[in-house]
Amino acid sequence: MSWSERTRSVVVELDGIVGIGELEDAALEFARTAPGQLVADTVESMIAELVDEVVGPFGMPLADEQQLDAPWSCTGCGSRRGFRRRGLRPKPRKVLTRCGTVEFRSQQLECRACGRRFAPAGELLGLGMHQRRTDGLSEAAAALAVEVAYAKASRLLGELAGPAVSARTIRRDVLAMAPERIGVHLAEGETLHVPVLLLDGTGERAGTAKGGVELHLALGLVARRPRGGRVQVTARLLAATLNEPWSAMAPLLAGVAPALIVLDGEEALDTLAATTFVGVPVQRCLWHLARGTYRAARYGDRVDHDTAEAVRARLEKILTDAWDHRDPDRARDDYAALIAHCVNVGAERAAGHLADAWGSVFTYITNPDAGRLVAGHKGRPDVGTGVIERVMRELNRRSDVGVRWSIDGVRAILLVKLQRKYGHGPWSPATATTPQPSVRISLAA
Repeated sequence: MSWSERTRSVVVELDGIVGIGELEDAALEFARTAPGQLVADTVESMIAELVDEVVGPFGMPLADEQQLDAPWSCTGCGSRRGFRRRGLRPKPRKVLTRCGTVEFRSQQLECRACGRRFAPAGELLGLGMHQRRTDGLSEAAAALAVEVAYAKASRLLGELAGPAVSARTIRRDVLAMAPERIGVHLAEGETLHVPVLLLDGTGERAGTAKGGVELHLALGLVARRPRGGRVQVTARLLAATLNEPWSAMAPLLAGVAPALIVLDGEEALDTLAATTFVGVPVQRCLWHLARGTYRAARYGDRVDHDTAEAVRARLEKILTDAWDHRDPDRARDDYAALIAHCVNVGAERAAGHLADAWGSVFTYITNPDAGRLVAGHKGRPDVGTGVIERVMRELNRRSDVGVRWSIDGVRAILLVKLQRKYGHGPWSPATATTPQPSVRISLAA
């Protein structure tokens, strides 16, 4: 079909002088109902024109050899020409969409070859046989549900857009969209190079175990740039699992080739990095290192606050000086002296904590190319898992609602939230290989 234009009138009825509040309410009500009516009217006229062009005018169908190949096929024999009209279906079809309820009458056709009667509207519009809601509405409802409670998502969807979708239906949509786990999808033999790989986990209040379950994340740090006095980070979601050990991450990260791995010091993470990414330099998160050193001295060794704080401050100065001077030997000497100082003041657990991190503390100066995305924009060492920590806090804000989740429920809500945030699954960017039809809607002058 060639480009066509359809114009519809908008009627504004006034009963005297009304205030801005009344106008606002009327306009919002119009915005909730008019788009669905406009889409329905457009569907009916578009299909009517198309049927006229392919089949011929009502009552005077073209001969089979004169008909064009239709953009639909007979549901019986699959033929694409040789049809006659059979009027409109008596019952209109209703589809709930992001713009409200779309109710339209369906043109019926009869196939001359097999005698099958059918309505081509579903195939032309991309609707399933008994589909009553569009995928776009399900995705919009799920996008709200991963930010607020299901009941609130249902209410907001109705207030802001018009569609009435129950909280139970939204929950079913989220469960249907949720994957069991998230991993990198690569072609056979393909390798994904990422400058920095961040690995970390967080606990979720779900299941019957007292400690809940663990959510494990793997993010690829792709870019980091100063922007308006702040640092703008570009990250890519590589893998996510819930209620599975860290070893389950290994097959999900197959094909990922990081230049640097940043960890918080958890033993299982060290094991995963050493076995899955052999030879890749590992950097200990400096924030976790300083925090863990203070906690080990204060609560493990029971030293006083001033002593523990002095140890933490001395460690941070060593890390800053190492970045300023870029002298690994001097940095290691200062670090060894700090470990000895911890032993002398009775902070032996803090000394052990520092010693355990010995091989991965100064990677950011010994491998500057690998660490360029995680250090240097603030004039001091800024090497850590802060990016992934912020993501986990965002997830916990949604899941920490004062009740205990089922494992399947928390997996669904968090993995769908991650998919939406990073463009996975239903939110993956669409790639069109051929020019697609377009539509524009605007108010007529």
